[in-house]
Amino acid sequence: MAAHTSGAGASVTGTSHANPQGSASKERYVYGILALLEEEENNLTRVAERTDRITITANLSTKTAAIDLLLNVAASNAAGGNTVYTAAHYLTGSTFTSGTSGSSSAPNLAQAAMEGVIALKLIELDPARKLNPDKTVITRCVHTLAASGGSNATFSALLEFPIEVISLPGGGSVIEGKVFLN
Repeated sequence: MAAHTSGAGASVTGTSHANPQGSASKERYVYGILALLEEEENNLTRVAERTDRITITANLSTKTAAIDLLLNVAASNAAGGNTVYTAAHYLTGSTFTSGTSGSSSAPNLAQAAMEGVIALKLIELDPARKLNPDKTVITRCVHTLAASGGSNATFSALLEFPIEVISLPGGGSVIEGKVFLN
């Protein structure tokens, strides 16, 4: 399990619905962020002319969720020559908060999604951290600079995310990300 520390007041914590007092995982946190982004995309108003999108298709037979993410981001050069990518949220009315004093300090949900996927990919690249060394969850994780006009860059990701279906004590169920890293 890749550990995650949620900040105080965070919208998404990374703890399991099956064990809400247990340890938070980066896998459950990132899946929760991506699921919240998709929920907001389906319910909130899009900022005009933005082409950002997320699609999540859960396959309950294989216990995987196919996730396709595209975010318009701004690329800039930081001190020391590093390139920094920033995602402004593309939906109005989001109440997302990353919380305080946690692993993420993203100012908005789109930035949290991008940072979360990158964090998981960096961990996944270490073969010693993968529970199943033959399985790659994040098959695309790319920043691309634009040729011209509009947003000067995009971030795209493609994931085949392992999921769990958790039965809730009062009835019903919820889908959450399954731990796939050490």
